[in-house]
Amino acid sequence: MASGGKAVKVALLRGIDKPLAYALPDSLAEAVRRGSLVNVPLRGTTANAVVLETLGPAEAAAEASGFRLKKVNFLVQPERALTDDLLEVARWISAYYGCGLQSVFEAMIPAAVRAGKGALEAKQARLLRELSEAELDKLRARAPAQAKICSALAGGAPILLSALLKLAKVPASAADALEKKGILEISKTEISRSGYDDETAAAELTSSADLELNEEQLAAFEAVRADASSGKFSPRLLYGVTGSGKTEVYIRAMKSVIASGGTCIFLVPEISLTPQTVGRLKSRLGDCGLVVWHSGLTSGQRLDAWRSIARGEAKVVVGARSCVFAPLENLRLIIVDEEHDGAYKQDSVPRYNARDIAILRAQKVGAACVLGSATPALETLSNAESGKYALSRITRRIDGAKMPRVYIADMTREKGGALLSRALCDKIAQRLERSEQIILLLNRRGYSKIFECPDCGYVEQCPHCSVSMTWHRNEDLVKCHVCGYSKRAPFACPECGSQKARWRGHGTQKVEDVAAKMFPGARIGRMDRDAMKRRDNYRKILGDFRTGRLDILIGTQMIAKGLDFPRVTLVGIIDADTCLRMPDFRAAEKTYQLIVQVAGRAGRGSDEGEVIVQTRSPEAAPIQFAKRDDMQAFLEGELAARREFGYPPATRLIRQIFRSRSERKLSFYTEEWAKLAQARFGNLCQIRGPAPAPLERTQDFYRWHIWYFCRSIRPVVAQILALKRDFPMDADVEEVLDVDPISLM
Repeated sequence: MASGGKAVKVALLRGIDKPLAYALPDSLAEAVRRGSLVNVPLRGTTANAVVLETLGPAEAAAEASGFRLKKVNFLVQPERALTDDLLEVARWISAYYGCGLQSVFEAMIPAAVRAGKGALEAKQARLLRELSEAELDKLRARAPAQAKICSALAGGAPILLSALLKLAKVPASAADALEKKGILEISKTEISRSGYDDETAAAELTSSADLELNEEQLAAFEAVRADASSGKFSPRLLYGVTGSGKTEVYIRAMKSVIASGGTCIFLVPEISLTPQTVGRLKSRLGDCGLVVWHSGLTSGQRLDAWRSIARGEAKVVVGARSCVFAPLENLRLIIVDEEHDGAYKQDSVPRYNARDIAILRAQKVGAACVLGSATPALETLSNAESGKYALSRITRRIDGAKMPRVYIADMTREKGGALLSRALCDKIAQRLERSEQIILLLNRRGYSKIFECPDCGYVEQCPHCSVSMTWHRNEDLVKCHVCGYSKRAPFACPECGSQKARWRGHGTQKVEDVAAKMFPGARIGRMDRDAMKRRDNYRKILGDFRTGRLDILIGTQMIAKGLDFPRVTLVGIIDADTCLRMPDFRAAEKTYQLIVQVAGRAGRGSDEGEVIVQTRSPEAAPIQFAKRDDMQAFLEGELAARREFGYPPATRLIRQIFRSRSERKLSFYTEEWAKLAQARFGNLCQIRGPAPAPLERTQDFYRWHIWYFCRSIRPVVAQILALKRDFPMDADVEEVLDVDPISLM
């Protein structure tokens, strides 16, 4: 029997990965909309699902096809989980990145929301009427505990019941008795769990006064404001040198959008950049319902942030990658700061790039999207030069500050094994004497990288991955930075017993140790994944450095971009060759970006900055161009090389990664896959591989990959998905697509 009422088409969050139809009870007809999260019956159990569309009686009858549709059980969240534009974005991600809608919704909707968790509630108490002195005296004689509660609440605002009982030092039964007498009202109230309303947040605030814009800043602001107010999709690259005041342009544009009733998303690549950004925005934007959204929050904090957004209370959302999915209505402006950063690319399914999704979402709602960087990605620059994106340039620093002087230290001329060059040591000593601050960057954590025996050639490797183990001296453990395996550090060669085996290479822990010995009076902090294990550790370290409680900050790439410390006058790049040695066609670009970005932390105040770049390849093009701050010349050479060898942005790239515990099966099935792919759609793309991935083995899985070079992504992805449905892949072999890959390991 066909259903005669309204129905909905839903996508389940688990189980069957295709749309299903359900009847909609009359009691939910008004509450359920596209994007609502509902609970539905499924094969003897229940499941939560996203409503893709609502169906009228005729459509519902057609869906039923002679069967009675099962009814939706209930609404999981009173607010919509996804806006209309996010539903369209979800479908696009599924088709473009070749993944199921379930994985997309998992990335878009916080786990606590999907699970149907509600707000944190607590009981609060307030007096319904004030008692006279005579009544209080009478109550003290008969029920002293009740009298204490009345005295504590006299003339005051409502208070949490738990705090009241602790303050008055009375049992809960006393409050219950007063409630029964009609003297006290006990009600439930929501408790907001914010990640940035604490003592540290106060220190992160800045001046609330607007800064004076120079001509280039003003021109950029006027252009962005016009984009945001046009009601049309307007992508723009804001290309400004480090310290040029791009953030001031962002803030002015956001104030304009908020004043006109619109909402904004502000994306940053690293959680470490969030406190500084939040502090500035809170100081300048005032009470605009600013919400912070990133993976460093607790599940409760993420839930409360989401509810604030979904209810329309938030006007500005700040955060890392997943912030692009904030369900804001009337979205007028999306800002992607440090748009070149690889951290915007998700490294698990769905492997989306938040920068590209920001552009797409702005297109769906007719909003402005600003991509800001001092070192834009080649793909972004190519789009700007072709006219696909508008371009605003800021070529000089604010307040006439000079760009830092960059010096190259050739480490082949230093003493063998030297970690810090003589030039860098001298500069550090000078800065410490003048009470100025120093940043030292090494994009490798741990103490030493390789344990090697000169007698038998043994190298300490992870038993589960094809990488060497790193020594963490503080714990005296060797750890694999891929799978997390750890064990006690060896003191002799495990293979031949030689006592000559030694640790080689260096990480941030060793830099910290050496700096502490060379400069014993210096106050040193370290920022890397090992030092940031506790929640909000990064806020404390950055706060201490900002307020001058630290002299030297040592860290990995998380300190290389976006941070603004006016007292930093010296930056030391310990090993500029790290990226150059990677098997990656973007190696030169990443090296150039890293040097320029971290160099930009120096000299942002009144004192001129200096940068020491330590390298064993001083003649390398990205290092020389970064020294001269000549991005145009670097880009011309890099783009020419990409075109010659057919790499992005000259073409598009899809990487397919296969893995299996059996190397023989992996080799056989990837070879067979490549043959069929070539036969089926070799006319659409150039297929290279299969071949072992640079990181050939991880977590006991062998890894091979195939590259597809093409003009258009979606036709090739569609063909790959069609081949997956037909190909008799062994159950022991897994595969995943990485469209527009950033990491090629």
